[in-house]
Formats: sequence, C-alpha cells, structure tokens
Amino acid sequence: MRIAILPSNQHLNQYAGLPSVTEEKWAAAVSAWVQRHLNTNFHVEAAIFHVPGAGDRSIDELNEMFAQANAWDPDYYLSIHSDAVGDQAQTGVLMLMARELDRYDGIRLGRQIAWNVNLPYKGAWVWGNEARKINFLTNLRTLERQGSLVEIGEHATVAEAAWNWNHIKEVGLGIAEALAIHYEYKRREVPMTDEQVALLEQTAFLVKRARLSDIARSFDTEIILAKIDRDEAMVERLRNDKLAAIERERRALGI
Repeated sequence: MRIAILPSNQHLNQYAGLPSVTEEKWAAAVSAWVQRHLNTNFHVEAAIFHVPGAGDRSIDELNEMFAQANAWDPDYYLSIHSDAVGDQAQTGVLMLMARELDRYDGIRLGRQIAWNVNLPYKGAWVWGNEARKINFLTNLRTLERQGSLVEIGEHATVAEAAWNWNHIKEVGLGIAEALAIHYEYKRREVPMTDEQVALLEQTAFLVKRARLSDIARSFDTEIILAKIDRDEAMVERLRNDKLAAIERERRALGI
C-alpha cells in the first residue's frame, strides 16, 4: 500500500492568534507525523509531496505536487488541511471526496479519524454536490485511484487554531492509524455486489430534487450505507437525525 500525502500549501491562510503560523506550516508538520507513523509502525509506504505555496494562489504548486506524486505511482492520495469557517461550533473532521462512489470510503475513514483525534465527525462531501470544485478534487477526478482531502479542526477562531497547533503530533498519529485501520478493513471486507454499487451510484440523483439538498444527500447516503452494512440501529438513528436537521433548517428558512 502506497499513500501519497499532499499537505495544504495555502501559505496565506493565517492561524488566528498565532502570527507565525499558517495552514501550510501546520499541515506540513501534521503530514510529517502521518508519514513517520505509517512507515515505522504499519505495513504502509507513505511519502510526502509538498511544494511551498507562492503568490496569491497556489494552483501551480498544487499541480506540481500532483505531478511528483503521480510519478511515484501511489494507491491513495491524501491532502491534509484545516478549515477556516470562523465558528467554533463547526470544528470537526470533514472529508472531501472526488466522486460519489468515494463517499463510502470517506464516511468510514472520516469517522475513524474523528474518533482517533477526539473531534466531531462532520461528513463526507463530494465534488460538485456538497463540496466546491476545488483544485485538489478536480485533479483527483482525472485519476483512476482513490483519495480524499481531510479538513481537521478550524483555524479562523483563536481557541480552535491554538488547539490544532498544540495537537500536531496527536492529529498526525490519529490520521495515520485511521488510514491503517481503514485499509486493513478494505483488504479483508467482502467486495460490494453490483447491486450495492449501483445503489451508491444512484444516490446523488435520487435526492437532487430535494429542496434541502445538502442535508438530504449527506443523510440519505449514510442511511444507504448503513443498510448495506445491515446496521439497523444506525439506520434508525440517522433517520431521526435527518428529520431533526431538516426541521431545524425549515425553521431557519421560515418554511
């Protein structure tokens, strides 16, 4: 198993309350721990591909990072970021995926990372649906291998930025262990049937007509995955969570 780690190179994203810290600096430090832990303690070969950001945008450098990673021929691409929503209540672990079928892996991996680093799990969003068409995911969509971008914590709020900066090692180890557990599970699990794959492929289309589309996609996909896993308790909990979330949004929208 070969994992290419692409740290955020967003050098202009300042950590609130920490004048010398950027998202890039934090992500590079976390990535070093992920690589070290995977290479040392698990049967996983990991390599970091990082080109420091420059200028107003970092697209050219990101493309170079991808070119270097592609030449290494990895099985999985992971980009490590922290969020900038400026809201302590939004802190957590958010997975961004390139394709709808990747959501299945994003949910499992994201929940394991969240458990390991003791942060809430926020969801697995897909390019063009919940997630913006960001450059990392756009690049990833052109490849035939899996990958994800993980947002860990939040750096636009002073307390949250400080937590991230003070837990670099713990976050790095947590991500590495989640990857190792996740891919050991994938190696052993029974492959999904054609019917299950088709069900996942249809999920995005089945819920697009819902007015509350982001909530519907997130919960409906997780409900389907819980059904595939035959976890009826999880199905019931997710249904209740979905109804509560929709009711909250209806009140907020006045509908």
